[in-house]
Amino acid sequence: MWTQTKRLLIAAGLSLLLLPIGLIINPDIGLGPLLGLWLGGTLAGLFGPTFRILLLGSGLCALLVAAVVFTPLTKWLTDWLVVQEAPQKADLIVVLGGGMHCGAGELEASSLARLQKGLELWRAGFAPRISLSDTVGEIFGDARCPSLGLEARARVQALYGAEGPEIVLLPKMRTTRTEALAVAEVVRARGWKRILLVTTPAHSRRSVGAFRKLGLDVVSVVSSEPRFDLALAAPADRLQALTPLAREYLG
Repeated sequence: MWTQTKRLLIAAGLSLLLLPIGLIINPDIGLGPLLGLWLGGTLAGLFGPTFRILLLGSGLCALLVAAVVFTPLTKWLTDWLVVQEAPQKADLIVVLGGGMHCGAGELEASSLARLQKGLELWRAGFAPRISLSDTVGEIFGDARCPSLGLEARARVQALYGAEGPEIVLLPKMRTTRTEALAVAEVVRARGWKRILLVTTPAHSRRSVGAFRKLGLDVVSVVSSEPRFDLALAAPADRLQALTPLAREYLG
């Protein structure tokens, strides 16, 4: 009985250490799923085989964190994801959807960085129009979440009014693939050719691949990275980079 109790206590402690991994993979995860993850890990201590699996998983997580903090692994993985090309004259600037702060109804930092880069390209005369993704609320885990595209369009109109770029709103976008399909339909219907694809650096390889698979003439122009320093010299930046890295490689 004492052995099983000790296993339960150890499992409860190890499960607490695993919760940050869940937050890294999905920062928007709710309290309920996190509690379920901890409870499931704790109950693993009731049985010898599952307890050993938990110990193994915790050890691997510790090795991963050590590799991220103390080696260039994160920098190598991030650099491979970045596709940065020189901007060219195009018909359309595609600003991919990022994130939303649903409670406040505000654009998240990655969305603002992408929008800023798209507007820079428009002001420089690379294309006369910008596409924005009219996201479905559920994409951010909250059906009441405002549309990212509508919020971004309101910002552009507040800045430039009637003198601003032509805005193409892509309706009910959920993923990068749905954005690629919608852009392909618009481009072909209007007889456009080249597009400038704007997203954050770590998202660029996957997004370019999705658009080029549809036969689109794409130039990848990345925005700044607002969530961490791309030099990844500091351990804190390497840890912050884990979330987009996990999403991109899983994606």
